[in-house]
Amino acid sequence: MTVPAAQAPARFNDQLTPGFLPASTFAHMESTAVGMVDLEDPERASVMSTAHSRNRDALLLIRLHGDPLGVVHVSDERVVGRGDDLVSLIHQQLGERVSAHCRRFGCQVSDPGCRGNLAPHVPGSVAVIISTVGRERTLDRCLRSLAPLAHERLEIIVVDNRPAASTRQLISSWSTRDERIRYVSEPRPGLAIARNRGVAETDADIVAFTDDDVVVDDGWLRWLNAPFADPEVTVVAGLVMPLELETVAQKRFEQYAGFGKGFDHRCYDLRLHRADDRLLYPYWGGMFGAGNSMAFRRAELVASGGFDPSLGAGSIAQSGEDIDAMSWAILRGGRLVYEPRSLCWHEHRRDEDALRDQLFSYGVGFTAVLTKAITHDRRFAGAIVRSIPVAWRLRHRAALQANSSAVLPAELRRIERSGMLRGPLLYAKSLLAIRRVGRAR
Repeated sequence: MTVPAAQAPARFNDQLTPGFLPASTFAHMESTAVGMVDLEDPERASVMSTAHSRNRDALLLIRLHGDPLGVVHVSDERVVGRGDDLVSLIHQQLGERVSAHCRRFGCQVSDPGCRGNLAPHVPGSVAVIISTVGRERTLDRCLRSLAPLAHERLEIIVVDNRPAASTRQLISSWSTRDERIRYVSEPRPGLAIARNRGVAETDADIVAFTDDDVVVDDGWLRWLNAPFADPEVTVVAGLVMPLELETVAQKRFEQYAGFGKGFDHRCYDLRLHRADDRLLYPYWGGMFGAGNSMAFRRAELVASGGFDPSLGAGSIAQSGEDIDAMSWAILRGGRLVYEPRSLCWHEHRRDEDALRDQLFSYGVGFTAVLTKAITHDRRFAGAIVRSIPVAWRLRHRAALQANSSAVLPAELRRIERSGMLRGPLLYAKSLLAIRRVGRAR
């Protein structure tokens, strides 16, 4: 789930989208190539999206020794293949961040042994849980990216939330090659229910979650697990980049919000790392991360009751179970870490009808999560009081940004607002439905 435009990160300006991408990329709705460049070897740019002649320009994530520095917009895609020109453009746009990295770790760009690329070893077992609903093509691609990951005690659990023989056969073929991968059937609909089923199927110390339409980087799990070296940390979220920007719907979604939360390591809790400059912190955690790249200490997640089945895709309330779980991890006294070195790539919905459905669901989920907070936690009143000056600043900024790239077209704004208006009622219906099912079972 993403954050509506009104909740966009405070660092948003006319040059960056709320997902921290160059706004110039969205000055047109034609296809844009997406890729990544490791600055140590800029001649070997990785192109994530399909390369074809329709690409008008390129969007490149720039890393140095595994550290994501930012994204550059290359207006002429041909520059991607010209090393010297590309390096010059990178230093022009991200030179300060390159220098900051080298100062921080005492390294040079060409230094292959930079200590900043060494993740701390965290002992214990890890389970990666993927919920799927009959998307074998993208699921197979996701598993191809997960299979090379190395961890001494790793299992990959695929929860089939729309059980089908074809999905079972796909996982069976994977299991014969990699015994860490196994299939679980969960016919009760709902992403929260499927994720809870995955948690119940393992006794791993850490449970990590991603989606079947994601491709993970080879360092994704290593860095998603690394912050748990701090015993105060109970949940970690990673950086999610768009896998492709080929259709109008994909570009519109990324322009409006996107899953990325920036390129700086951040912590959130109720003590030393409060973020009271964010609206309704920590009840609305749109700045925390996304459900397609998150991990929890299993014991803490189970103690909290797991993911709320009255929220999330497949429920009447349609979305929000990931944000709700991350917020409550903080409210229970834990610490959340956003670790951008944990990188994955998400394939956004390609058609505009799917985008409309998504925005309506996010609107519903937004107010459903807040309705739960209002009705379940007395501390929410304090968050409202602290948010009054924040809301005033957001109102002023919204007026300044009336014509910026963060504003949805009028039709899509109406759809999102319609979802927000219906969120409280749909949450109440969803809660009653879950309770009835619980009593029946």
